[in-house]
Amino acid sequence: MTKSDQPLHVQPSANAFYAPTLLPAIEELLARGIARERIEDLFRRSLFELRTPFMRIPLFMSRRFWAFALEQTGDPLIGLAAGRRFVSTATNGLTYLFDVAASLDSACEYFVRFFPFFNGHFQAQIVRGENSVELRLLDCGSVKTPAATADYILISLCSMLRRKFLASGLERDPVLGVSLPGPAPANPQEHEHALRATVQWQQPHYSIHLDSQLFVIALTPGNHELEQTLVELLEQTRRNSEPTLLEQVSDYLIADLADANWQQFCAAHHLLERTAARRLKALGWSFSELLDEYRRCRAEDFLQAADLELVEISDRLGYSDVQSFNRACLRWLGCAPGVYRMRRSK
Repeated sequence: MTKSDQPLHVQPSANAFYAPTLLPAIEELLARGIARERIEDLFRRSLFELRTPFMRIPLFMSRRFWAFALEQTGDPLIGLAAGRRFVSTATNGLTYLFDVAASLDSACEYFVRFFPFFNGHFQAQIVRGENSVELRLLDCGSVKTPAATADYILISLCSMLRRKFLASGLERDPVLGVSLPGPAPANPQEHEHALRATVQWQQPHYSIHLDSQLFVIALTPGNHELEQTLVELLEQTRRNSEPTLLEQVSDYLIADLADANWQQFCAAHHLLERTAARRLKALGWSFSELLDEYRRCRAEDFLQAADLELVEISDRLGYSDVQSFNRACLRWLGCAPGVYRMRRSK
């Protein structure tokens, strides 16, 4: 592969995502009989609030949701199943822009430009090779991407790509294959069947390989005026998107869990502690709860990295000793950190 045709633009915050992108997945859980109240309790938001245009919430909620979905359904392929609903039910400025772009080339460029705003886990990159074009997703979030999340995004994106060609009256499939960084599951054919493409496992990145011959051809009759209007709306929304107090606290915590302190946060943001605590509680959270959530997420990520000793992980998470970290892991994971690491390695 050659180097990327365009630089990777780092977003101001990789710690939040556009809440309505999960609505198709929520609909999948509802269709499987999971009570709406349980889903709303998970988010500490009503589904009405989650449908609010351009509502962004901290990235750890994505981890909570997919862990909940796996636990409730017992289906390791729940991300693929939910992703099938995405194209038919999820509509936002980016999906509209993807549909009206004059070519697959321009559609993917818009995707690279705006996708991090919608999904804090990933930034996107176009990498051109001799025989194919790779749409690569780079995991740049403050917490690691669950496999179900990647499945959900990849199958929905493959569907969007194919829908664009069908709408233009072209029957050729632009998707040549999909790359995934994890090890192959017991039944890798299930991924290939769902994605309708050959899957390569244990690759460096999540990516979709596209037919370079189809990448630059003109597709549906271009509507330049509509295209520009959508671009301007997305740019304006991104510029004017003010982080909530919940996002601000999350950004503060993830920057340095070891020294996180409520008084320090309030002083840095010129907030009265009691007033800020009430505002945060109105958003469903307390500082200590958020600290515990991020410690759990980072503990899981660190324990999957074999190069970190337990004492170093404990220090990074802000625990005074390894015993305190062990007790937290027993509460979060149901086992000691060493046992969790051993199970994950298997």
